[in-house]
Amino acid sequence: MTTYQPELGRSGQKRVLIVDDIEDNRILLDRGLKSCGYATETCESGREALSIISQKVPDIVLLDWMMPDLSGMDTLVAIRQLYDSARLPVIMCTAMDEEMSVVAAINAGATDYMVKPISLPILRARMKVHLEQRALVDTLDTQKMLAEQRLTDRTRAMFDQIPKRGQSSTPMVARDGRFGRE
Repeated sequence: MTTYQPELGRSGQKRVLIVDDIEDNRILLDRGLKSCGYATETCESGREALSIISQKVPDIVLLDWMMPDLSGMDTLVAIRQLYDSARLPVIMCTAMDEEMSVVAAINAGATDYMVKPISLPILRARMKVHLEQRALVDTLDTQKMLAEQRLTDRTRAMFDQIPKRGQSSTPMVARDGRFGRE
């Protein structure tokens, strides 16, 4: 199994959307993740996050819960109406550490949950796991699409072997032992 490593090239970097109403938190996460090769984008509200996601979907979202206007939980619900957790991982990053808050976030579609202050090594490890899972889902989708195309091609080839009206339907045996039609 291959392991996921963010590439340092501009086009190969994994995009992380950091959503937090507190600037210092955004700066800390932004610097810590950029230093590891991630491309980051930050915003301070759930509405702004939804706008960014509608324009270009990031690879993963780090989402604060307690924000004015549209809460992180409301933002999460809106994200999940568009993308399931396999397509867009969302890690809730919040000061709320009560058990019921964690359960509520996971039930609403959070991929993971981290309590502030955020440990960057733990966050990066969790991000790595979720990005690897997303890459596996993408690979499975590609394999499924290719298998479906092969099935369609084979089905079409079988139908092409059915005699057309007015053609002989008597099977012929070729010299190589294969059956065919006249």
